[in-house]
Amino acid sequence: MTSGASRRYVIGGVELTREEIVHKYLHLVKYVAGRISVNLPPNVELNDLINDGILGLIDAIEKYDDDRGVKFETYAITRINGAILDALRSLDWVPRAVRQRARELERAYQELELQLGRVPRAGELAERLGLTRPEFDQLVQRVRGTSVLSLEEFLPNEKGYEIPLVDTLKDDASDVTAEVELHEVHGELIRAVDSLSPQESTVIRLYYFDGQTLKEIKGVLGVSESRVSQIHAQAVIHLRQRLRELQAELGFRDDDPTIKQKYLRKPPPEADGKVERSLRGEVSLHGDPTGGSTASLSGSARKRGGG
Repeated sequence: MTSGASRRYVIGGVELTREEIVHKYLHLVKYVAGRISVNLPPNVELNDLINDGILGLIDAIEKYDDDRGVKFETYAITRINGAILDALRSLDWVPRAVRQRARELERAYQELELQLGRVPRAGELAERLGLTRPEFDQLVQRVRGTSVLSLEEFLPNEKGYEIPLVDTLKDDASDVTAEVELHEVHGELIRAVDSLSPQESTVIRLYYFDGQTLKEIKGVLGVSESRVSQIHAQAVIHLRQRLRELQAELGFRDDDPTIKQKYLRKPPPEADGKVERSLRGEVSLHGDPTGGSTASLSGSARKRGGG
C-alpha cells in the first residue's frame, strides 16, 4: 500500500485507486444486496441496500491487507454483508431478542403444521416453545408489532397493473349525505304516521311495530277483520303517497331510488288530480271505479291476518 496525491491500494498484487477498486468489485455489492433483499419486505429499496453495501466495500478496501494471502472478494463480501445488516438493524425499532423469538415462533408453527397436518393450536405452540400459556400470549402480542406494511406498497392486479395497498382498504366512514337523507326519511315517515287518522295510525303501529295480526288488531279496535284490512290498505296508500312526495323532493328517480337526477319532470295537473282521486278511492287508475288497487292491498293484508 502506498500513499501520494491519489492513494493507491494493493489488491492481488496490483496497485489500484479506491475508485477503481469500487468499480471493479461493485458486482459483489449488488450480489450481496440482492441476496439479502429476498427476505425483506417490498418497502425496503434495493438501491438503499446497495448504497449501504458500497460503504462496506470502502471499509473493506481500507482494512484489507494483501500480505495475509486472503482473497479480497472473500473479505469484501463479509464486510459488505455486515454493513448492510447493520444499516437494517439501525432502522428496526424491534429488539433483536424479539426478532429472534419471532423466528422461533414461525419455525415452530411450520414444524407443527407439517407434523399434525393442520393449523396448530396455541397450546401446542406454547408446549413446543417451552412456554406457559400466559408467556406464549405475551410473546404473540410482542411479535405482532414486528410486522409492518406500507400503505404505498403496490399489489399485483388481475387486470395487469399494480394498485397501492391504500386503495384496497375498506372505508368504514359513513356517507354523511346518505345519513342525513335517511334521517330525514325516517322523520317524515314518523310524521306521516302521526298525521293519519286515529284508526289508521293504530293499525300501522300495531301491525308493523308491535307485530300483531289483523285478527288481534280487530279486538283492539272493536271492528271486524275485513274492516281492519280496509283501514290498513288506506293507511298504506297514504304513507306511500307521502314517501313519493319526499323522494321527489330529494331528487330520486321513480324507477331507481338509489340514483339521483338533478331535474325531475313533474306530472301534468290532470294526472296529479287523477292520482289524488285514486288515493281517496274515488277513481281507479286502471279504469275500475270500485277502487281495485285498494281492494288488492286489502286482500294481501287480509291474507297475512288470516295466517
